[in-house]
Amino acid sequence: MVKFMMKPLQVLITFYVLIIFTSCNGQGQNSTTTGVEETTRQLVGDTVYQVIGEIRGIIQDSKNNLWFASNGNGVFKYDGKTITNYTEKHGLSSNYVWMAKEGKDGRIWFKTNIRANDVDAICSFDGLHFNTIQYDTNSIHYDFTKGELIFGYYFDGKLLSKIQLPHTSPIQNDDNIRHHYDIFTTLKDKSGNVWFGTCTAGICKYDGEKFTWFDNKELGSATRDIYEDSHGILWTGNNGDGLFRYEGENFINFSREKNLHNPDFDKYPIGKPGFMSRIWKITEDKHGNLWVATIDNGVWMIRKNAITNYTTKDGLPMDNIWTVYIDKQGKLWVGTEGAGVYIFNGKKFTEFKL
Repeated sequence: MVKFMMKPLQVLITFYVLIIFTSCNGQGQNSTTTGVEETTRQLVGDTVYQVIGEIRGIIQDSKNNLWFASNGNGVFKYDGKTITNYTEKHGLSSNYVWMAKEGKDGRIWFKTNIRANDVDAICSFDGLHFNTIQYDTNSIHYDFTKGELIFGYYFDGKLLSKIQLPHTSPIQNDDNIRHHYDIFTTLKDKSGNVWFGTCTAGICKYDGEKFTWFDNKELGSATRDIYEDSHGILWTGNNGDGLFRYEGENFINFSREKNLHNPDFDKYPIGKPGFMSRIWKITEDKHGNLWVATIDNGVWMIRKNAITNYTTKDGLPMDNIWTVYIDKQGKLWVGTEGAGVYIFNGKKFTEFKL
């Protein structure tokens, strides 16, 4: 028999290693959760096999991760192999998430809603931790050649400021004084202009020096999205009056031009089949086709003069669509009002799950 003898120093080192291992695994006398464990838990999130619920926003970051913002289920990240769900227990400010955006430094920003108080909470994720950002409401100077547009906020690299629009819109709404100027969507165009779509005050443009409001009263419905296509054409959609195209001086109602405008929306604010009047999101594919999500009539594709409407007959689980997104591979993703995410294969839509 060959005996193995450990030297005194080896015994001492082994003893300390065992103590550290036991302590970190909660098996020693002190079973308190360590900071290392907490960090790991926040990083890992919960592995799931499906993106569920109402999906309000979809983005793909610089690392090719897809992020899905949900109304009630936090956020989902898909890295091409695994779906990870992050919620309040992982540090997210709220499980009710409106939208997501990647910042210049690679951080992922989320606009969430604290339901108890009905107020926004802005949260960022650096790959390890979620941080709820306290924002300032006093700043009135915005230099978008240096700072960032984060939803309806201005970020100078250190301080986050809530953008204050001038209350000078020609569009009035006495029934919505509290939220009239709330910013619903933003865009920084290729020329450096910043556009703001509001709850009921219409659309405002900031050129770096002055704010300009547009007087088209049809823009007074809640503006849900502003999008610039590959040709530099600006599109916007709102809840009721449809899809608009910017002509350099004002916005022209594209839905009305194509007889897709709902003339009875003011009297009966509900969807009717065949109308493209309640626009929630706009995007463009690599072929130059415009894709439009409507909250009541499915998804629309605009190809030059041809317009196609995709609904439940084409595989969608419902006609209530919150968002559409084209990833870097050209795949079209659709976020529904309550049935998770669907993918378009060129002919029909299929449910996304692992």
